[in-house]
Amino acid sequence: MTQPPLRDFSAAILIDDLGRLLLQQRDDKPDIAQPGRISFFGGRREEQETPLQCIVREVAEETSATLSPEDFQHLVTLDIPDPENVGGHVKGAYFIAHGINASTLNVTEGKLVIVEAERVGAIRDNLTPLAAIVLNRFLASRMSEGHKSVLFLCTGNYYRSRFAEELFNHVAEREGLPWRAFSRGAAERGSLENTGSMSYFALEALQALGIRPRGSDKLPQPCSLADFDQADIVIGVKEAEHRSMIERRFPAVAGRVLYWQVDDIDVAQPSDALPHLAEMVTNLMAILRTGDPRS
Repeated sequence: MTQPPLRDFSAAILIDDLGRLLLQQRDDKPDIAQPGRISFFGGRREEQETPLQCIVREVAEETSATLSPEDFQHLVTLDIPDPENVGGHVKGAYFIAHGINASTLNVTEGKLVIVEAERVGAIRDNLTPLAAIVLNRFLASRMSEGHKSVLFLCTGNYYRSRFAEELFNHVAEREGLPWRAFSRGAAERGSLENTGSMSYFALEALQALGIRPRGSDKLPQPCSLADFDQADIVIGVKEAEHRSMIERRFPAVAGRVLYWQVDDIDVAQPSDALPHLAEMVTNLMAILRTGDPRS
C-alpha cells in the first residue's frame, strides 16, 4: 500500500519587540504551494536534523536573523492529514520566538507581513490552512494566559470534545471563572467520515443553547504530549473508547486522565448524548468553583 506523501517541517511565529506578528507572504508563483498566501517562516526538515535545529536554520536562511535554540519556544506539533494536499500528511513542529527587531530582517523568500495579534482577523482569508490552524491555537493560548486549562478528549476531536470545549468556555467567560478549555482527539487520525471542521450536531446543539462557537472553523487536531503539559485537568469523554488509546499513545501521563461515560454517535443519538455531556460539563464547573477539581 502506497504511503501518503509526508511533509516534515518546522515553522515559527516570530514576534517583534512591539508584540506584532512577523509572517511570510509566499511568492505568487504556480510552482509554490499555496502561492500568494500568508504563512510562517520555516521549511522542510533535513535528514538527521531535529525540529529545533531545522527552525534555527530556516529562520536564519529566510530572514537573516541569527537566533539561538534557546530563543524558540515550542507551541505545537501537528501530525495530521494534510489540509493543503489531498491524500498527504503533515508533521509540522511550530515554535514561537519573541523580541525580533523587524527593521533588521532581510527576507529572502516571499514578503514580510507585519500584523498586530488583535488584527489577525483582517488577514484570515489570506492565510494558508495550516497557518490558520496554528494561529488559532496561538491566539487561544494568549487568551488563556492567567487561567488554568481543561483538556477535553474524544476520539476524533470533531463532535463531543468540541461541544464540551465551546460550552465550557462560554460559561467560564460569562461567569469570570479563571479556567479555559481546549480539545483534542485521542486517536492518531480522525475518521474519514468526519467532513468539515466540526460536527453539525455539535453546532446545532450549541446554537440551541445560544452559543456561537468561536472555534467552528478549526480543523480537528489529534492530541500530543505537549497538550498534556498545557492542561491542568484532562478528561476523556468515554472511558471504554479512550482509555486504551491514551494508555498506548501516552503511557507516561495516562494516569492523569479523568473519564466520563458519554457515548459517541454510533451508540447514542445526539439528542441524548449532548445533554448528558452538557450535564457533565456543568457538574465539572460547579466543582471548579469550589477550587478542588478532583473532589
